[in-house]
Amino acid sequence: MDYLSIIDKKRLGKELSKSEITFFFTGYMENKIEDYQVSSMLMAICINGMTFEETLALTDVMLSSGRKLDTSKISGIMVDKHSTGGVGDKTSLIIGPIMSALGCKMGKLSGRGLGITGGTIDKLESIPGFRVALSIEEFIDNVNKIGFAECEQTPEFTPLDKKLYELRSVSGTVSSIPLIASSIMSKKLAVGAEYILIDLKVGEGALIDNKNDAVELAGTMIEIGKSYNKTVIPILTNMSRPLGDSIGNALEVIEAMDILKGKTGILRDLCIELASNLYSRCKKINLDNAKKEVIRVLDSGKAYDKFIEFTKAQGGNIEAIETAPFMIPVKSDKDGTLKDISAAKIGTLATNLGGGRKKKGERINYGVGIVINKHIGDRINKQDILAYLYQNDETDHSAEALEAFSIVK
Repeated sequence: MDYLSIIDKKRLGKELSKSEITFFFTGYMENKIEDYQVSSMLMAICINGMTFEETLALTDVMLSSGRKLDTSKISGIMVDKHSTGGVGDKTSLIIGPIMSALGCKMGKLSGRGLGITGGTIDKLESIPGFRVALSIEEFIDNVNKIGFAECEQTPEFTPLDKKLYELRSVSGTVSSIPLIASSIMSKKLAVGAEYILIDLKVGEGALIDNKNDAVELAGTMIEIGKSYNKTVIPILTNMSRPLGDSIGNALEVIEAMDILKGKTGILRDLCIELASNLYSRCKKINLDNAKKEVIRVLDSGKAYDKFIEFTKAQGGNIEAIETAPFMIPVKSDKDGTLKDISAAKIGTLATNLGGGRKKKGERINYGVGIVINKHIGDRINKQDILAYLYQNDETDHSAEALEAFSIVK
């Protein structure tokens, strides 16, 4: 058995055995294979796909590359939530505190940005002092004391997935159902929650841009969950438009806090829907009663209090969050009605401003981004401000920004 023959076998569209998958990816974990060779394998998987057995084997080797959380040390019902990623998606920053305020225990392993979709870890790192690297002992302690902890994959948690995740982001191998499913589920299984909510984004601003693929991904994750005796709850949500008004790491943290403090809109409604579904399943109550409880902890400020407790416990200082120094208005060049806002174009713009990565290991600017000032259906007059660009300089990006807004007569 050798690495090149395994790459060639997958290139030809043949099914790999569990031993071949284990041998190849363990070799990468042990630095016996170069990044460019693994990129070839990832591209072959993207093009030719994987059977469920292959996907399950890949999930298992990712999971086995690190330690697993001993959930017996956590008191209460352990739940988890994951979003497949989308432009402006900051739902995890809102739902974690909600579930904690409801008395559930949520521990999350999260990732950095993939393609034009922002990563929760990047958002949390925009909070000065916030520690995204926790030991397993710290993670368990925070979950028990606060009810919510969130950290990146460390050498202890799914380290193989961490390496592959970074490589996928810069090698054009993000949008693959087997790779997405195995990456998500390895992290979820490492934490060991009994109930796992998957917010499966669909649309041009997501990793999955069509409903058929989304349904296939949902089914794959449900079956992986069953293989490990876990309940997976997938919910398909639209990601054709940016989620919320803010896109960019620090800006999204600020908006998440605004939602927890009472801001209304589509983002709050979605978070209520997701949290209600998870709470309903884990507490075995009907959805209407679960929704009432979710709204109660939001309206009372208890969820916001949990967010503050969570960030302080991991060293974060929300008072010190900074946005980029230049706020550049994007003005409409025509009259009409705002018909659409392209999530893909907004996400690309945020990356071009410095808020996302174009190559592995690239540093990002946490304070840059876009704040949308108008909404779908609004009447627009020429020179109205459609959005504000937060930048580190005064470079004119208005033409690129205008392309994201579809205004019709």
